[in-house]
Amino acid sequence: MSDPTEPEGAPRIRSAAAQRYLEAREARRTAKPELLPEPPPPSEDTLWRGLLRDGQMRLMVARAGRAGHAISTGLDCRPVADRFVRELVLATQLVRSTLNPDETLQLAGFQQGGVGNFVVDVFEDGGVRATLRHPESTGPALAGGTLQVTRQQRGRGQYRSSVAFAEGDRTSDVLMRYLLESEQILTLLDVDVAPERGDHGLAAVGSIVQLMPEGSREDLARLVQNLEASGKPGPAMVDGDPDAVAWAERLLDGFYWDQVARQDLAFHCPCSAERVVALLASLPPDDLREVIDGLEVVESTCDYCRTTYTTPVDQLQALLGTPS
Repeated sequence: MSDPTEPEGAPRIRSAAAQRYLEAREARRTAKPELLPEPPPPSEDTLWRGLLRDGQMRLMVARAGRAGHAISTGLDCRPVADRFVRELVLATQLVRSTLNPDETLQLAGFQQGGVGNFVVDVFEDGGVRATLRHPESTGPALAGGTLQVTRQQRGRGQYRSSVAFAEGDRTSDVLMRYLLESEQILTLLDVDVAPERGDHGLAAVGSIVQLMPEGSREDLARLVQNLEASGKPGPAMVDGDPDAVAWAERLLDGFYWDQVARQDLAFHCPCSAERVVALLASLPPDDLREVIDGLEVVESTCDYCRTTYTTPVDQLQALLGTPS
């Protein structure tokens, strides 16, 4: 903002100290990217965030071999469902990374064919779990249906919206459409699933770039032009550059940016015996009596991690106030 005491059109006069400050600030703004120390090796699951110094865009890059392997193995997924689960898990983690730090994200897909109905939950700390109805499916994973997206923030309740998907759609394409239609955020999301050099069969690697309010059409045009030269981040994640920084520099050529944060990713299911009892206790009394009738124990298996919990019937009878 101009100094109101200066005549209109008068040249601005800066002190030598102010000029040095401005030059130093510009030097910092245009310096090489500041990188996070000691990136984990390509065999580790991780997600890092990058931010352009002028605030035009933000970039997240992630890979997940172990988390996808744990989920796929637990669900006994065949090859089609295996690839789908891994892409779904990483894409959801990338989208969650764009939300407020204390938000959780759930995707629930409803469809008649493909892998059937599916759910994936991503928690604040990067933990993720997923389940699907038909892990044995051999056709296209998505056969057409509706994806319901639920965001939940501590103390603020839920925000829920949905988007349709068609047969053969990729998870990343559906999520980009959701972000544009429901959140009005222009997003480039890409997830690739490929063989891993480690012990986890396949690894999902992906990135998400979002145009922020400070960004312009020119910024977007430059980014799209850079996409051809950058390719996918997966092949660029090598032992000597596990964060694919060289790839990120090609993608963000012409911009000034920094790595600003990192988060570990991992399979996590918060189920427990206590949660099972709480769920059974929430049933209407007549329904609970029907569940326990003639049994000595009630067995409940988690849809996500396949852990089986055994609850003594006398513990449930106590909830009903009836003698064991």
